[in-house]
Amino acid sequence: MDTRKLIETYHLAWTSGDFATARNSLAGDLDFSGSMDTFTNADDFIAALTRFRQMVQSVELLRQFYNETGAALLYDCHTASPAGIIRTAEFFTVTADRISAIRLVFDATILRQAMQA
Repeated sequence: MDTRKLIETYHLAWTSGDFATARNSLAGDLDFSGSMDTFTNADDFIAALTRFRQMVQSVELLRQFYNETGAALLYDCHTASPAGIIRTAEFFTVTADRISAIRLVFDATILRQAMQA
């Protein structure tokens, strides 16, 4: 599977709630680092992503860039949370036809405050 197809499949899967397909796109030893969490395996990451998806109302993809070994997506997560719309940049590394690393960047200030309340 080429990089673009893999990333598109993953993105569509998680945003539509198809976590089995999303998980199948990931390497088992996924290296994830985000604005609020880090994970060193795909199963723990998918568990957290499943919980996050429950507050997402929709995802609007704004920009996407691909090369042979990775991709970058910019999108807005419209959430039912105090954060409202969360502008997110997601950077992917692909190894052996699976997503091996994800860097997720967004302003987590309001979400952190809501979790402490």
